[in-house]
Amino acid sequence: MREDSLPAGESSDIDSPAPSLDSSISVGSTYKKVVLERGTDGLGFSIVGGRGNPQGDLPIFVKTVFERGAAAQSGQLKPGDQIHAVDETILEGKTHQEAVALLKNAKGTVTLTIVS
Repeated sequence: MREDSLPAGESSDIDSPAPSLDSSISVGSTYKKVVLERGTDGLGFSIVGGRGNPQGDLPIFVKTVFERGAAAQSGQLKPGDQIHAVDETILEGKTHQEAVALLKNAKGTVTLTIVS
């Protein structure tokens, strides 16, 4: 386990700013780390948003948390959560397809940074 990781399914609030400023995140936002362990049912959620979206450039949000998968098991992720980063990769400026690829290619323990 990486030194900065939490046990699977746990989250923590971060008082300090995220590593990069995202114009879609308001000043005073807090960040929560959600650690998921990818299993046979995957991470267990879908996303919406991204650069080049038909509705305009949007942040990446959780659309659905499926009944099976790591997200449902952890109970820490919910529809409408904004995903700021996957592991150490910030999603600002990423297309929907790039964000999906990042999530699909993430193996083992995956740390999401959620804006709240």
